[in-house]
Amino acid sequence: MSDRLMSTGDVAEVLGVSEATVKRWADASVLTCIRTPGGHRKFRLRDIAMHLASRRAPGEAAAEPSDQERQVEDLVSGLLVGDTEKVVGAIASARLQRASFAAIADTLLYPAVLRVGQACTVGRCETFHQHIAFNTLIDVCARQKQALRGSGPVRGRMIAAPMPGEPNDLLARLSTLVGVESGLDAYLLGTGLSPTSVSRAAEDLGASWVVLSGGTTELAPGLVQYVEAVLSGTERSQARVVCVCADPTRLEGLPEDVLSVRDLRETESLLAPVALRMVR
Repeated sequence: MSDRLMSTGDVAEVLGVSEATVKRWADASVLTCIRTPGGHRKFRLRDIAMHLASRRAPGEAAAEPSDQERQVEDLVSGLLVGDTEKVVGAIASARLQRASFAAIADTLLYPAVLRVGQACTVGRCETFHQHIAFNTLIDVCARQKQALRGSGPVRGRMIAAPMPGEPNDLLARLSTLVGVESGLDAYLLGTGLSPTSVSRAAEDLGASWVVLSGGTTELAPGLVQYVEAVLSGTERSQARVVCVCADPTRLEGLPEDVLSVRDLRETESLLAPVALRMVR
């Protein structure tokens, strides 16, 4: 069924837009199409299904997508089918525009993964698609590490870990790559670790930064106590503790020595020297 070809009219009916809009989206590469020898546009059913999965809400009115929206949708289509090369190519294209990895993660990669999760939640794609997307991004991150490593000396070490209650380590994994581009040796810790394990890792590695990331809607109870325990356990290394959360106001009550940022670009502003940020 995934190889079934659809006409422009078929796609227009499915998406609820005009045939002219479908043609415009195809010409702009928003929709993937095949050209017949006669020049007619044909669309694979699986490509249209991925496009539907990437839309924000079932009843949302179709609108001309922005460049960033097109890039996110393109990434969603790559993640859903495990197309690592497509995702790597999108990152390379953004980097040619002198975007830092932190900016790419904030505006493209993380939104694309969230879009996949939203599509699974409302039943527009299956749970296994989410697993494929996560595994694909893990593979992409592994391949990016060497490319992001600069030629200068290593400036220190950092560890990244999910906040308690986080279901996955995706945001922490992206944080490590921000650290690598900032000239640090970065180490990823898994989900569900105790604060003692996190602080011990920081002490053993001599890390100067501990980055705790949270992307869930609700932060876990006991977060303040958790962060306090991490902070008190890193007295010897004097590591700075940073909490990454889209709404830092929800982190009220944290110790004054703990830094709160809303995204990876703000994290980069802490980790990277000014001189390094200016050359990008």
